[in-house]
Amino acid sequence: MTEEASPADPGRLVHETLFVQEQQRLPDHDLCQSARRLHAPGPHAGHGLAAEVTAEEYDNGVNSALSTARKDPSHQEAGDTLASLLALASRASRLSAAELASLHGLPRLQALLEASRALRFEDPQTMLRFAKLARFTADRLRMRDFGRQPVADLRALAWAELANAYRVCNELGRADHAMNRAVYWCQRGTKTGQLLARVADLLADLLGYQRRFPEGRELLALAYRVHADMGQCHRAGRVLIKLAHLTSWEGDHRKALALMRRGFDLLDPDQEPQLIVQTLWTMVCLVADLGRFRSARLLLWRGRILFAGIVEPHRLRWLEGTIHAGLADFSRAEAAFQQARAGFAENGQVYPAAMVGLDLAALWARQGRVREVFALAEEMIVTFRALRIAREAVAALLVLKRACQNGGQILELIEITVDLLRSLERQPARPSTYSGSMPLAPSPSS
Repeated sequence: MTEEASPADPGRLVHETLFVQEQQRLPDHDLCQSARRLHAPGPHAGHGLAAEVTAEEYDNGVNSALSTARKDPSHQEAGDTLASLLALASRASRLSAAELASLHGLPRLQALLEASRALRFEDPQTMLRFAKLARFTADRLRMRDFGRQPVADLRALAWAELANAYRVCNELGRADHAMNRAVYWCQRGTKTGQLLARVADLLADLLGYQRRFPEGRELLALAYRVHADMGQCHRAGRVLIKLAHLTSWEGDHRKALALMRRGFDLLDPDQEPQLIVQTLWTMVCLVADLGRFRSARLLLWRGRILFAGIVEPHRLRWLEGTIHAGLADFSRAEAAFQQARAGFAENGQVYPAAMVGLDLAALWARQGRVREVFALAEEMIVTFRALRIAREAVAALLVLKRACQNGGQILELIEITVDLLRSLERQPARPSTYSGSMPLAPSPSS
């Protein structure tokens, strides 16, 4: 695929962003004013985020004003605990079992939720266990001690975090139930904007895994408006980045890239430096997805130092292979795909390994190397059958094998199989061996 010269080259967005990182600074404009401009009506309002949320929907969905100050000290203590938990700045304290057992009430709830969040990438099953304990602790808080609405708020947050833990562990049915309970308690609480934005954010994650993208985008738009109106620019940026992920999953890579750049401009690098690099990486991948391979190659070269240590080496090689293939540099593309596929396989990442394998098969098909395509399809069938996953993909690969023998449309069948695997990896019940496909970094609040 050749690149067309265009003044609106999407690669320019990322070039500018990488220049910012090289200068170790953010754009000079005021971030909070930028946040307000992003959702304020303007000459292009019909194309922006503001068009997705009407004033009525916003007013009905989010009450951003904090509740009237509570005079009872215990009520204020509950409010302070909620505010601390909504700050999303987990201290990741490692309490011993004895220390945790000595805590009761609000301190125990806060410690459990912070521990659960801290383990979301390191140990999802332990994350889930802590989230369950936090939910149990929240449900045991007595309303007569802390107030009806403050307790409802804390229960809403605990149930929402439990739903997120279930989602991370692929227990989507239980995640649905837990999120329903979170919504139930939200309706009985103070309806503070911070809490509703957090619940909406986590619910959007769940809807994304269920492929309910329009609903997910609507919730993220609400969460964005809350954070922007409260001057919380970093959080508003995180929400825009999540919205970009959903948009990319729907196939609109150009719009996703624009949203991601807007979100990037709002991030505070001191709060989440890893998110900064992950976002840059995703933007480079989106440029490649748009077929701008020369731009993507230059961007990858410029950002390699930033990506090292954050992006897995075999994932870097996968993108390199994609770029080389797009530029018809077949020998380099083949070497990169082979190394990337081996890296994923060594780490037990079956789905990404299969996706790289299909990229390799397409490369060989373009060169008329049908025997290699046949052998690779046969190898992948054996792997998928042994692991008892993706029977639909096995069926597609069987059709591909027959096409190799009978002279069918091999490239078209490879594309169909790729689309099928991408669809399967985003289904509600993902296989335990799934670890994410190339274009997108982990969701910021996963």
